[in-house]
Amino acid sequence: MAEIISSHFYGKSLCDLFMGGASISIKAKSMNMRVIGNDIAYRSYLIGEALIKNQKEKITEEDVYSLFVPTENNHLIEQNFSPEVFTPKFAQFLDKGFANAKKRTAPKKQLLELALVKLILSTRQFGGFQVGKQDNEMIANNQERELLELASEARGKKIKNILSHPLPTLMRIKDQINSSIFDNGQVNEIYQMDAFDMLERLKRENRQVDTLYLDSPYKNSVLYSAHYRILDQILEQKLEVEIEDKTFNKADALDSFEKLFTLANSVSNKWIISLGYNPDSDGGIKGEELLAVVQKFKPAEIFYLDHIWAINNLSGKSQSRNVEYLIVTK
Repeated sequence: MAEIISSHFYGKSLCDLFMGGASISIKAKSMNMRVIGNDIAYRSYLIGEALIKNQKEKITEEDVYSLFVPTENNHLIEQNFSPEVFTPKFAQFLDKGFANAKKRTAPKKQLLELALVKLILSTRQFGGFQVGKQDNEMIANNQERELLELASEARGKKIKNILSHPLPTLMRIKDQINSSIFDNGQVNEIYQMDAFDMLERLKRENRQVDTLYLDSPYKNSVLYSAHYRILDQILEQKLEVEIEDKTFNKADALDSFEKLFTLANSVSNKWIISLGYNPDSDGGIKGEELLAVVQKFKPAEIFYLDHIWAINNLSGKSQSRNVEYLIVTK
């Protein structure tokens, strides 16, 4: 997907307004574009700090070992998410690991947090937190062999990561993260803001970007604030976490897009908009509908792509008729 999307990049700078996992920002950085990344969720912001804004700092073996050092912590994970989500032993390590990571300064803090997030996701089927209690109960009852015999190959790999000591996995993750860190000779920026506020800021500062990339949550899609709620609670170290990502998931989503485009018109001439739609779901925004709104501001064309939303596998949703489309202004 990143290769297809990047073929429409224009100029020397890109603003990734809904950064998410930062794959598009990383691609733009690799093309030596100046990147401005933004997302309302800290889980995305830390990726941007670690891999986009950071140009040279890497994780060392000593950094990984530091996550295992005994330290005072609030036991948030052990007390609230064990054994339903994590085994007691794994939860105890995560509490210690995040407490040690948060003692560091940027970007090392975000690098180590990212390593711990990747460790967590290596134990979760489809990155979800809605399953796992039965697995943890079988592990607690020393039924690991029976559990692995029942599991699919993919799920079996996740279970083995739960059963294994975290150090080897973290060392592999360290190498994976470090391989993504490079200096593109630009001053890249990362923000954690609401998309409307970010565009208002750029407008207020009279700043222009050559390409504006928009990949917002959309109507009838999985809400990441719900899917990753436990991860957000862990990262922010509190249970009361509210991330407002429903603006484009409501019945008046087209009106919200029109408001967004009004602001975007002052910031960039080139827009790339990525959105998904499943004709089997109730509602959603068809490509032609969004294209009509975009064309109120700029000439544009639409491209339909083949794409699979793996995150939906967890709920058993059919993906056979999913439609991913790009709208690109001319």
